[in-house]
Amino acid sequence: MDIQGVISVEAKTIKSLMVELEPKYTNGHDYCELIVDESRNGFTARLCNETYSFSWGAPGNDFIQFLIDTFSKNNDYLFGKLEDYSKRDYVDTEKTAKAMKVLLLQARRYNQIDEEQAREIWEEIEYFRGNDEITQNHLYSEWSNWFECAIKQEIFSNEPWFEEFISYNEDWRCRVFCEKVAPILAEVLKVEYELVGVNE
Repeated sequence: MDIQGVISVEAKTIKSLMVELEPKYTNGHDYCELIVDESRNGFTARLCNETYSFSWGAPGNDFIQFLIDTFSKNNDYLFGKLEDYSKRDYVDTEKTAKAMKVLLLQARRYNQIDEEQAREIWEEIEYFRGNDEITQNHLYSEWSNWFECAIKQEIFSNEPWFEEFISYNEDWRCRVFCEKVAPILAEVLKVEYELVGVNE
């Protein structure tokens, strides 16, 4: 090809589908543009304010069937490929505070602490719960100061990274895509690629 600035052009097998969705089934999404690139074993899904894209190195011989299976049966696997991991840096203070209160009430029930100490720790948990942007690093650095009394009474450990009750934020938009939109896209792909009834 003789175009200045172009070394080569590769013709790829790409199918672009604009799918109009019923918002009641998709948590409010009313459309999705799905681009399937068979030559790169990848896809891109564009919704209103979100884009998800992934390519697999070796998905097997039939990429379309692999994509249908992934979209329809493997929500957690798909989520693991698409989620925004930066969201995991933040503590879900609401869920974590709720779990902390359970431990606190249990300690009070077994007379591990007195009423005054329990009230003080409860207030600290409420303060903690009111924070929106507590990163994992911030939690580690402030943990001993916030919950000094609770740590001393061994209600909480002074090593929060070992605490099972601490919850971290999840990319909930991606979770909605994987659980609500992707299975619908799998059905669309079956029809588009005439695979209705295959492997069912």
